[in-house]
Amino acid sequence: MATIMEYLPLLMLAPLSVLIVSDFRRREVSVMWLLILAIGTVCIPMIQDGGSEVLERSCLNLLLILYMSTGIVLWGWVKARKFVNPINVYIGLGDFLFFLTLVPLFPVRQYAWLLVACMGFSLVWWGVAAILKNKSPKNVPFIGTSGIVLACVILCKVLFE
Repeated sequence: MATIMEYLPLLMLAPLSVLIVSDFRRREVSVMWLLILAIGTVCIPMIQDGGSEVLERSCLNLLLILYMSTGIVLWGWVKARKFVNPINVYIGLGDFLFFLTLVPLFPVRQYAWLLVACMGFSLVWWGVAAILKNKSPKNVPFIGTSGIVLACVILCKVLFE
């Protein structure tokens, strides 16, 4: 028999759905909803897995983000012959903060796969939008598409584990 603890991650779907809808409609998200999601992504794993586990995975996932950010900066430097801030050029601040809020949720390997799945789904969404509109969209609602992937992951973990 399942306990209430196993269903706690479903609470994250409420702020996540608000962020998804907001990003698709207005291409902006509220810091308040990011903060509410962040509280859930810290508190729920701490309740389920314990503080030391969450701290360890958070540190490893932050190192992964730092590694990826360094790669993006170096790629931009090679491409443009100058250092650029990737948050201003390649990814929005909201997108960056969204992925920071997800740091405590998963072990590093699962977090890396989540990032790959989010980026892949965003590219698919961009391609479909380009075909349907007969032109390439200027930008992708990255929090919206990534939020859909995260919602699917949360639902699968709760329902099938």
